[in-house]
Amino acid sequence: MSGDWTKADRRSVRRLADVAWQRELRRELHQIAISIQEMEDGPLSPFAVNDNIHVFHNGASRDLYRRYSGADPWLGVCYAYRNRILTDEDLIDASDEFCNILREHAAGFSSLDAEEG
Repeated sequence: MSGDWTKADRRSVRRLADVAWQRELRRELHQIAISIQEMEDGPLSPFAVNDNIHVFHNGASRDLYRRYSGADPWLGVCYAYRNRILTDEDLIDASDEFCNILREHAAGFSSLDAEEG
């Protein structure tokens, strides 16, 4: 898919991948912050927080890295748009053609989900 993009469209894919990655990473790190706060308040041990950090590092952190930092982050952008991590407001600088293709791909992912469910 990326071979067909203009330079501006490739830049849009990279920018949108960065936005989506930051949003998802922030959400995941918020869970770590909650664990730390629970430790500070007393009910959670430092060992449990350490375990939560380890699970985050080996799970969500790596998943997000693979999703958004690959040579072609297009699928990650489609995933993020379909799951409303990215919205139409994020597409403000993208070309109309790019936006239409993104919407078509996101709808295709939704169709696949419906078939599996």
